[in-house]
Amino acid sequence: MINPISANSIAPKTTKTSIFYVNDLHGQTMKMEKVYNMSKAFDQFVPSEKTTKLKLSSGDIMLGESSKPNVIASKFLEMIGVTATAVGNHECDGDSKQLYELTKDKNYKMLGLNVKIDEKNPLSKRIEKSYIQEKDGERYGIIGLLPPDLFTRVAKPDNYKDFQVDDFDKTIKDVQEEVNRLQEQGVNKVIVISHAGNANEKRLAQETSGIDVILGGHSHELIKDVKEGENLLYGKDGNPVVITQAGKDADNIGVLNLEFDENGVITKVQNNVTPTKGFRRNLIMKYFSEKVLGKPEMVGTVKAADPEPANRLGAENPHADFVADAMKEATGAEIAILGSANLRNTFEAGAITSRDVSSIVPFKNGMVVAPLSEKTLVDALKFGAHSLVSAGTKPGILQVSGLNYKMNKAGELLSAEFVDKNGNKQALDINNPKEDKTFKVALDTYYANGRDGFSMLSCMDKVEQTFEDDKDKMVMAKLKRMTQAGQPIEVKADNRIQIVD
Repeated sequence: MINPISANSIAPKTTKTSIFYVNDLHGQTMKMEKVYNMSKAFDQFVPSEKTTKLKLSSGDIMLGESSKPNVIASKFLEMIGVTATAVGNHECDGDSKQLYELTKDKNYKMLGLNVKIDEKNPLSKRIEKSYIQEKDGERYGIIGLLPPDLFTRVAKPDNYKDFQVDDFDKTIKDVQEEVNRLQEQGVNKVIVISHAGNANEKRLAQETSGIDVILGGHSHELIKDVKEGENLLYGKDGNPVVITQAGKDADNIGVLNLEFDENGVITKVQNNVTPTKGFRRNLIMKYFSEKVLGKPEMVGTVKAADPEPANRLGAENPHADFVADAMKEATGAEIAILGSANLRNTFEAGAITSRDVSSIVPFKNGMVVAPLSEKTLVDALKFGAHSLVSAGTKPGILQVSGLNYKMNKAGELLSAEFVDKNGNKQALDINNPKEDKTFKVALDTYYANGRDGFSMLSCMDKVEQTFEDDKDKMVMAKLKRMTQAGQPIEVKADNRIQIVD
């Protein structure tokens, strides 16, 4: 059992280390402006005397195919002083050439032990397995991991044909070999920056020897404090391993304070997770963001906004309702469907700008309208409903417009109905849905390509309309239209999705 660090803790002959860590920021550039200030506070207020300070990232700092926000995300890591980042799935939303161009001149390392890349791809030299960070006379072995499910989480897997990501059984063996190699070089403090997800990270902690810390990502866990059996586990050598994760969407950052004995074994630990909400946006970062993205445009004023659900993947989200309604209105479709994971921020009462909207729906996938059968819709609703009983509520229920549906907490679809533009309702047959009964449905190209497991939605060969505008522009148009008409903008849930016992 490790003792927590107290303010009066004095442990002679130990190595004190503080790690500022981030994960799954998902391109939230405005929140990055707050994280910048938090990183500077870390520099200033963490006691520097006899304390080695590190800054590390566990991936998914970028998001989407659009290069401009990712230019900011990549520069952000450099500006706050991160020395290494794992490669997450969202770093791979664009193609590998774009990822290389975004990162080739940055001074942080990109780590991914569990990927093999064709040597013709310049990323094969950019992405390393591990490295030894030497600071204040101390040596730390840093190992990085990509998500083992990378190819099911990117919109265009063909962009990464020259990547091979190992399964996690092989990854565990390879990590152990890398730890052994680092130890042979005299390193006795090993940190893994992982974008493999909490379940895999727990396996890694317990099925290896020599790892001290796993800075996790990918599964969006908000891990506070240090609790034995939860995020304080023990390796095969009996030594403690601490696992962290700071949630998602730049809502929080973490600082992990550690003390190691002379053998590199953790003797004391303190895990501090701090919300970004109370911090100001840094003017330097803000200037850089606006230089890349341009000045934000005022698009409306929100009168009132309900809070998002505690688990945005597993409940009706009023902010998603507003977005789905905007999609349906802009495309003229009968129904709009939207993945719960598409939303990365929320509307707030007050003035709202184009950058605010882009932070809520940051993906730039493009939109289509296609005729989908009753059976396709029912199958998609059932698949999404099953998320309620899946690990991490993945991939999430479908958010909708022009549909109402009900499910139970066991993830079973109980009923569904089409709601036309006049409010008339027509029940869908969820037991024997028809193939020849179709509806015009708006969805983004990610889901129209059957991604995130929604293979039944693959419909690019049936598309009747395509739109260059993505969800953000459709939402902005709706906000402007309502503002010009003098309509109050209220973001409220209306029970279009119900979950019962």
